[in-house]
Amino acid sequence: MDALSVTLISAVTSGAISLTLAWVSGRQQRRDSERVQRETRTMAYLNPLRWHTAEVHHRLSLYATSVDRDGCYPPARVLTDPREMEGKGADWFAGKGVVLGSSVWMTACLFAQMTRTRHDLPFLRLAGNDDTRLPGLLQKVHAAFAACEIYYATQSSIGTDALLEPEGRLRSYREFCDLLAEPDRRVWADPVTWFLIAVAHGERRPALQRVLDALSELSAFLDDSLAGGVSLRARHGAEIHRPRGRSPVTGAGAGRGADPDAGASGDSDAGGGAGSGPDTGVGRGRVPSLSPHPIPAPGPDPSRDPVPRPTPDPGSRPGYGPEPGAGPGQGPDLGP
Repeated sequence: MDALSVTLISAVTSGAISLTLAWVSGRQQRRDSERVQRETRTMAYLNPLRWHTAEVHHRLSLYATSVDRDGCYPPARVLTDPREMEGKGADWFAGKGVVLGSSVWMTACLFAQMTRTRHDLPFLRLAGNDDTRLPGLLQKVHAAFAACEIYYATQSSIGTDALLEPEGRLRSYREFCDLLAEPDRRVWADPVTWFLIAVAHGERRPALQRVLDALSELSAFLDDSLAGGVSLRARHGAEIHRPRGRSPVTGAGAGRGADPDAGASGDSDAGGGAGSGPDTGVGRGRVPSLSPHPIPAPGPDPSRDPVPRPTPDPGSRPGYGPEPGAGPGQGPDLGP
């Protein structure tokens, strides 16, 4: 074989190897880019959903703990009918009504994240059986709220109202309060407000427990999927590690200007104070107490007047009142 043939064969071989390496490298780069995009997109949905799930679970746990201990949740007992929000100014939403108003807002933000995740679920890349477990757990949360007469179609509408278009960001608490002050917009969030009012007065406890259990299960799944810590424990721990009896806003301790009702709630919106801490009695969804000095639940006090209950207009909200038969696995149809 002459030198020219050897040179030609070497050149062709070298070119083929170069083209093959370039093709393999380009294919690998495209795969890596697609994988990063899928992971980024998944994190962009699941992380916010995880955060709002923990927030709502924590807030509702405060209602449950106070109701189990005192028969009511005083910081949220500011209304007996959502229509009383009409005409309320910013000072009410930022003051007396902040616990109830922010509870409605947090729930609306959760509905927004759940709706967004369900709509774009086909485009999310989840490991193993997560792509089937996540829709099932989301549906379980939807069903738990539907048992509270906050039906599935209404949940989606409430979540949409919590979003600002075209930015696609969630409304701030202040922006959401502007909607609550408008009768035509507020009416869509009324089912959430009705439920929270009832719970604050010591009613609908079985339905509340079902919601807490569903949120706890969803939160545990998201923690595992994102390889993160236990978000519910972290959220509760963030509340109980501040000095006991001291308000995070005013610095006042119990007996020094702190609101006793707010202090008993353990809610940062309510001012926090003596007795602030995690949920200690909400069944399977509870987070074990991390406080070195857990506060025992007081027994019944014969000298204490019965907890007052609101007297709703029978025609204004059907189904408002105790729910003796509700429990896990029970509840109304999801509705339209």
